[in-house]
Amino acid sequence: MAFKVIIIGGGPVGLFLANGLQASNIDYLLFEKRSTIPPTTAFGIFLWPQVTRMMHQLGLLDKLREVSHPMTGIIHSAPSGEQLSADTIFSKTHQIHGYPVVVTDRGSLANTLLSGLEDPENHIFTKKQLNNIIPQEDKVTVEFTDGTSYDGSIVIGADGIWSTVRDQIRQHAPKGLFPKNPYEASYKGIFGRGPLVQGITSGQGIEVHGDGWLIQAFPSQKETHMFIYKRIPSTTTKIPFSPVVTDSDIAEFYDAQLTPEVSFRDIWDKRYAQGTANYEEGISPKQGVAANVGMEAAATLTNKLATLLQSNPDPNTKDVNKAFSTYQSELEGKVGVWQRLSRFNLESAVDSSGPLLEAMSTNAAARVPAMVSKSFKFEHVPFEQQYANELPWVY
Repeated sequence: MAFKVIIIGGGPVGLFLANGLQASNIDYLLFEKRSTIPPTTAFGIFLWPQVTRMMHQLGLLDKLREVSHPMTGIIHSAPSGEQLSADTIFSKTHQIHGYPVVVTDRGSLANTLLSGLEDPENHIFTKKQLNNIIPQEDKVTVEFTDGTSYDGSIVIGADGIWSTVRDQIRQHAPKGLFPKNPYEASYKGIFGRGPLVQGITSGQGIEVHGDGWLIQAFPSQKETHMFIYKRIPSTTTKIPFSPVVTDSDIAEFYDAQLTPEVSFRDIWDKRYAQGTANYEEGISPKQGVAANVGMEAAATLTNKLATLLQSNPDPNTKDVNKAFSTYQSELEGKVGVWQRLSRFNLESAVDSSGPLLEAMSTNAAARVPAMVSKSFKFEHVPFEQQYANELPWVY
């Protein structure tokens, strides 16, 4: 059997991985449990320069531009609407790295990534709920609850925090090696999508800092993406995403002013999508980097597999394990830094004595440009016309 990657999960990272594998001449199959890609409810997502650069490499940047908006900066406000500070951090980031930070919705991003895939009807499958993974000597078989099964060389889980793939791995691991629930949430999230409003410019983010909570509003080219972070007692109880947001959920934030002229309720009352869930990700979503880290990880793993297959088109388990180990060693430390940076950023934003804006700014300026410049790209995909930038890319 020719080498084939099985991807479980059709979210941003899974679809990005599929594009990278295709561009690197590696066969794949992608399975998504939901009935459609993208899902009917798809909230906002940030793409940082390390990803917009790879979208350029994959030939998808122009299509991404059609459905996204470049971010310029953030206005930081008190709940009264008083402006505390303002920055042009995203414009500066664009200037430094040559590629923009953009905001879009996950549905538009999914459609952009789907547009890059050839022969999707034979590679992308929906309504596929994973039931079992069966490792064998020379292949792996995945079984689904509808009775179908497929063979591949490796399985990659891109199915989110509460990963079914991870659950399957845990079943094959020695008892006690992994905790039953390794995730701890100390923030509750509320999400929404609403219209653009006069007084908030597309690309100009707003952050309202409360005592133990934060509101973010990011207007794109067509709508306003809203995110709320509310500190809660730490819990390891699984709280799945719910499309139900009650009045009591938002009572504390309802009268907050985004600007002196625009309140949170001005957008929330006109929302057309909503949801709530605990933030259980290791990397806080507050900086919008979590999916970007996943996409860089997808590119890095693709690179290791492509290098392996060039020298050995039919690798054995030992060879694949070595590629996985190299991938882990290159990413683990970097992901840890992003985790600490994102956590510091969120904790500083909701400090009970007021937001630690200077600390947030200083920390970001000192660490983020270097981190972005050290991001990996696809090693086996041509990239001849990379945009000019001030800080050279290491890779």
